[in-house]
Amino acid sequence: MAEYASRGVANTALGLGIAGTALSAITGAGGLAGILGVGPRNAPPPDPGDRPVTRYEMGLIQQINAKDNEIVSLKAAQYTDQRAEGLQAQISQQLAFNATAIETMKNQQEQIAELRGITRLVVPNRNVSPGWGPVDIWPATQVQTPAVSSGTASTSNG
Repeated sequence: MAEYASRGVANTALGLGIAGTALSAITGAGGLAGILGVGPRNAPPPDPGDRPVTRYEMGLIQQINAKDNEIVSLKAAQYTDQRAEGLQAQISQQLAFNATAIETMKNQQEQIAELRGITRLVVPNRNVSPGWGPVDIWPATQVQTPAVSSGTASTSNG
């Protein structure tokens, strides 16, 4: 029984192989399709100028390719240089702006420190309000609130 099973598998494979070969011969470019005219409908006709390339022609093609690669490399280097110059100009502008901004902030810090120093300065009483009575100026850390009276007196009728 195993003999018949393996013989059946072999016959099937052989039949499919023969069918595939026949189909390839009919539809292939070099098979019966060219003779019978049943190949691909829009296939271009073979170019009569197709021929093997000589060693000399191959050398010329390789030289042309080498020069094309060199041109591409030079263009890439030129483009990179131009981009680097543009970036360098932008960096220079940014550095100048940063230096100006830092200098401006330093000046503002100095002005703020000067203003803080002025607010802590003790001003003589006669310069603050002459003729208006005594004025006390307290440092910000020693603020004292004066006693406030309501100004109403209570009387007892008794």
